[in-house]
Amino acid sequence: MTPRTRVGENREILVGRLRILTGALALCLLIVLSGFWMVQIVHGDQYRNLSENNRLRRQPVEALRGLIYDRAGRLLVENVPSYGLMVDRTLTTDMDASLAFAAGILERSRDELAANLARARGANRFAPIPIADNLSLAQVAQIEAAGFEHPEFQIQVRHLRLYRYGPQTAHILGYLGEVTEDELATPGSTYDAGDLIGRRGIERAYDAELRGKDGERVVVVDSRGKLVEEFGREAASIGRNLHLTLDLELQQEAMEQLRDRVGAVVALDPRDGAVLAFASSPSYDPNLFSRRLDPEQWQALLEAPHAPLQSR
Repeated sequence: MTPRTRVGENREILVGRLRILTGALALCLLIVLSGFWMVQIVHGDQYRNLSENNRLRRQPVEALRGLIYDRAGRLLVENVPSYGLMVDRTLTTDMDASLAFAAGILERSRDELAANLARARGANRFAPIPIADNLSLAQVAQIEAAGFEHPEFQIQVRHLRLYRYGPQTAHILGYLGEVTEDELATPGSTYDAGDLIGRRGIERAYDAELRGKDGERVVVVDSRGKLVEEFGREAASIGRNLHLTLDLELQQEAMEQLRDRVGAVVALDPRDGAVLAFASSPSYDPNLFSRRLDPEQWQALLEAPHAPLQSR
């Protein structure tokens, strides 16, 4: 093969590759232009309407926490609905005025709401932040009625833990607490502001199994903050239920024997070591932690005689 023939073949290969590249670029351009045509021409009016008269909001879909039962299937811990108030920081230009408005309706101090907002400093700037819970139906109605003037506020239906037997099972079941700023800022954290996680006992030891995974829905709201339509939804995954080896009747009897005493009782099944009772006295009511504890309540627990928070 002569050098001239080899050069000719190389030129043909190069020309072929250029044709393929040109065709690929033309195809990409065609796809982009088609998408532009669909958005601007076919759906132009729809998207302009959404942009001018409405706005998209992302709202979390809460994953219900798993239930907890004793060895006989008796329910120890369940979830009960509660109304919470969230604020979208991107929808207000005067947060001080927004908090003052909410404080007036909720009959709470502005400083309390500001402190709750400050806990979420490490959260996504575009994510709504919970600033109050346990709202009454009347308060919910007032917030909803002011949606035009204050579109930054959203009502969230949350589920709080109800410990059916209160102090009798407190030290074995534990309680939940709100995620901290440090936990939010931890690299790789999957928590969102306002999330409740296990702090003690079974709630802490099996937090990952009990928590489930939150979902999300995207909704269209008008300029008054009213729902127009649901744009999309990702379903939440419910947490796993737990069935303990605990015997509720034996647990209650152990707590009765410890009444007005300082001490502990642990009962094990000699056949397999299963925990049948785990009692510690004095105890506390874990339902206090289902809602935000104010500093005075927390201090009272810390200073109570014989340290009821301490598991013996």
